Amino acid sequence: MKVNATDFGICGTEQLFYAGSVAFNDTGVATGKELKKLPNNAYITRAVAVVTTAFNAGTTNVLTVGTNDDCDNILGTSDITEGTAGTYSKQTFVEAAKGAKIKAKYTQTGTDATAGVADVYIFFVSIPE
Repeated sequence: MKVNATDFGICGTEQLFYAGSVAFNDTGVATGKELKKLPNNAYITRAVAVVTTAFNAGTTNVLTVGTNDDCDNILGTSDITEGTAGTYSKQTFVEAAKGAKIKAKYTQTGTDATAGVADVYIFFVSIPE
């Protein structure tokens, strides 16, 4: 089930929302595909990537999620086993900048991938200004 935050304005309550799906061939995924904009004063507490279809590039598959330029401050290069379908979860604490966007980035080496899909879920707490 894909879920949305009930109200991004709820203060002090951890919420889970579906940030979006990322596939090996999505437009812009090699540089960072925008999934969802966060509310101001959001603190990310956990992230989950559900690899529903394994990524199958010839040598390496790297899927990261973040709000920074490298798209890796939430789920980094070693947090997801992209070549194996499954659920990958990480406790974290990321203070999102005002107007921050959750982005996913997929890079590969070797033979180009022909498959790979993951759903991204984010847990966060919104704090008043």
